[in-house]
Amino acid sequence: MYSNDKNSQYMIAMLKAYGIRYVVASPGGQNIAFNAGVISDSFFRCYSVIDERSAAYLATGIAEETGEPVVITCTGSTSSRNYLPAMTEAFYRKLPIIAITGTHVSNKYNQEPQFVDRTVTQNDVKVISVDIPVIKDDSDKFKALSLMHAALTSVRRGPVHINLPNVWADALNISTQCLPDDVHAVDVITGDTLNVNDIAKQMAGKNIGIFIGSHKKFSERELDAISGFAQRFNAPVFCDHSSRYNGKNKILTAQIADMLDLPQCPDIMIDIGNVSAEYSSGRLFWGTKIWRISPDGNYCGRFHAPVFKLFDMSEIFFFEHMMAANIKTLLYYGQLKTLLDGIKYPDLPLSNALISQKMAEFMPHGSAIHLTSNCRRNMNFFNLDNSIDTFLNVGVCGIDGSVSTMVGHSLMNPDRLYFVQLGDLAFFYDMNILGNRHIGKNLRILVINNNGGQEFRLYPEFRDKREMIDNIIAASGHNRGGACGWAKSCGFVYMSASDKSEFLDKIRTFCTGEFDAPVLFEVFTTDADEKRGLEMMRTFNKTTVPGTEKKKTKLNMVKKLFKRGQ
Repeated sequence: MYSNDKNSQYMIAMLKAYGIRYVVASPGGQNIAFNAGVISDSFFRCYSVIDERSAAYLATGIAEETGEPVVITCTGSTSSRNYLPAMTEAFYRKLPIIAITGTHVSNKYNQEPQFVDRTVTQNDVKVISVDIPVIKDDSDKFKALSLMHAALTSVRRGPVHINLPNVWADALNISTQCLPDDVHAVDVITGDTLNVNDIAKQMAGKNIGIFIGSHKKFSERELDAISGFAQRFNAPVFCDHSSRYNGKNKILTAQIADMLDLPQCPDIMIDIGNVSAEYSSGRLFWGTKIWRISPDGNYCGRFHAPVFKLFDMSEIFFFEHMMAANIKTLLYYGQLKTLLDGIKYPDLPLSNALISQKMAEFMPHGSAIHLTSNCRRNMNFFNLDNSIDTFLNVGVCGIDGSVSTMVGHSLMNPDRLYFVQLGDLAFFYDMNILGNRHIGKNLRILVINNNGGQEFRLYPEFRDKREMIDNIIAASGHNRGGACGWAKSCGFVYMSASDKSEFLDKIRTFCTGEFDAPVLFEVFTTDADEKRGLEMMRTFNKTTVPGTEKKKTKLNMVKKLFKRGQ
């Protein structure tokens, strides 16, 4: 029998999934639910030690003797402080100890008995410390399981800490018959344990995809390895411009998942890189088995999709070694490429979408561009020349420091053109850098002035609340004079456009013209045109098929091919 407390149920189920069987338990109230579960489950080998200091040291002996991870568990209050000497010992000897500390459903700002704040721990007592949320819904469950995975996949590198809250009323009710069955262990594979043939067998006959989040610039060898793998196994490489990938089989996620309707997600997605700011990428992860390549060995999931394999190795090691596999996969990339070749672009109004289209068309080869939030979304609809470098502050999706960041880039290579495309809020937030005396003539800034945070006006929930949105949320009405005076006072060449014709007359000059000073091009757009431009990009390739009454997209026929496996 198990406690009715969900957190304890999932913690115990995860330990079983990972094959972790040794538990050294100390008595207490806040770990009643956990202790009741492991003691009644024959899978676990449990030992009772009253003193937590001795319990933790006893666990280090078991761990070193067996080579297996050992759980130590205690209640709330100061009991966990007694783990510190043995956890320190385990840290320096890299022993696999899992400290699961029970706690109140509380926080450090409440005065409650037996509560201690464990959100900060010493650096040398654990390789990772996670604070599990109380599981109330699916969102809580995903976060809780992700944190458990992060801790349990890290124990191979040394001791870990899991702070496990419980709901007291549920904890005391020991009546649950079975543990949750929707958990799995992440298969951690290192360079020493990589079995190419075994991994290849799991890929055979599947749709294989590669996903790249934001990434440092790839070396030629890295590009060759990923491109070779993608071509050999018919794998599309899904990415946005922040990925900086310019190799074979590249597919912009926004084109396939936002402009079109992705007919089928990959069966296996090989995930590399850091944060992705392209939110439509989440559609690629629905029902997909995720294999994460993690050069630092840390667990990382995206878009509420669980990771099934964690490859603790460099990306180049994985892709080069897997090229030796002799298997056949489905023709996934070719089918998606057929769809992408049929994409057409509408006649756009003066909007971020049109500006991105023309920037993509006219930016010189070998130049670079930094994008902010809404600009990033729109530029991801358009292909850039492979020689163009793209940058994005993905941590905040753009409003913080974009101009300053690109100024830094531009100082390092005076002979290269550096563009910044951003909205008015992001520009005025960071405009102080324009007065910097180091700025050269190789910097060009395009400000899309739509009088506020256009991002917030796009939310359908706010469609009829314009006054409220503009007042505070979108922060409209600031800097009504635009950027002209500021730009000129800082020695910039200033250009502007207020209608489509004027913009089209000036954009090529802005991108390719010769100037003796840095340039700022301010384009004034309207809320209506911005909304219409984005809507056209998302719907233009999903039109009704002529001669039919039933509304269909251009993808229906391709979906049938996927079902046939052609």
